[in-house]
Amino acid sequence: MNKLKLSSRMHVMIIVSAIVIAIGLAVGLICEFVADGYFNYGNEYKSYQSVTVKYSSIYFNEDTVKEVCDKEFKSADISYYASVCGEDKDYYEFRFSNGTKTEKIQSAIEAIDLKISDGTEHPLNFATYHKVNAKLGGGYSLKFGAIALAASVAFQFIYFVIRYRLTAAFAALLADVHNIGIFLSLLAITRVPVGSSVFAFATLTVLMTMIGCSFLFGRVRKNNKDEAFAKLGANEISDTSAQESLFSVCVSAVAFAAVACLALLFLSISALSVAGVLASVFGALFAAIATVYGTSFFIPAVYSRFKRIGDNFLQKHGKKSKK
Repeated sequence: MNKLKLSSRMHVMIIVSAIVIAIGLAVGLICEFVADGYFNYGNEYKSYQSVTVKYSSIYFNEDTVKEVCDKEFKSADISYYASVCGEDKDYYEFRFSNGTKTEKIQSAIEAIDLKISDGTEHPLNFATYHKVNAKLGGGYSLKFGAIALAASVAFQFIYFVIRYRLTAAFAALLADVHNIGIFLSLLAITRVPVGSSVFAFATLTVLMTMIGCSFLFGRVRKNNKDEAFAKLGANEISDTSAQESLFSVCVSAVAFAAVACLALLFLSISALSVAGVLASVFGALFAAIATVYGTSFFIPAVYSRFKRIGDNFLQKHGKKSKK
């Protein structure tokens, strides 16, 4: 009756998901301790170290200052990822990753000071060190993003309990956790620049999961009422429903992801942010992948067990299972 035999491959699906999440955790934790953080944060969330070189146009111009600094940074075996010249051309700022050794930066600063110092008691030419510890949107993005996610998950659980069954509600709750886990793991593995848009795509993943689970469990409920499925077990009903809802889940996930991607893409282009463009494109792609895989393949394989446990519980307590 159906070609998808997902229920018999539940252990395979669990292993695949566990491997992806484990790799994401490993890469993220390694980068947390040896690089710039669990995720590859974009400039708006990136902690960094900087060297600001103040100079007077009486002694130097910007090209000379940059040449001196580049030479000393090279001697100290460090490299910056961004440099900014002040609008009044009276200072240069060089930004280094948070993982760059501070001792080497300080050594380069001392050498630069010796090269550009004007020898006065109050020098006009000097270099200073700064360290910036960024917070995720000052904490507001993280806080309100978490509230939006929690509210979406709570609403979905209540809705599924009312419209479908408790087993479907728990399966949908697992789908939310699983899909968010896959989405975040893909971000950590690929090191795509992460900005404030990640909260939008995480919430979008939950929304697409809710819609996808509605298609899936809508088919399950319809098939449970069909006499042709009366003699079939939980595995067959779950597999058939997954196959029948696959197209709808894929179309809705891709459509939602594409619309969100285009909206954020235009904002990123207007801001001339390459990192913002990459974050929008890959954020939408990973959200769609996590939703389709989790909703159409992982959850149907697991739901058959949920359904069997629920049916056995009702039978044991003398209640007739709902069809």
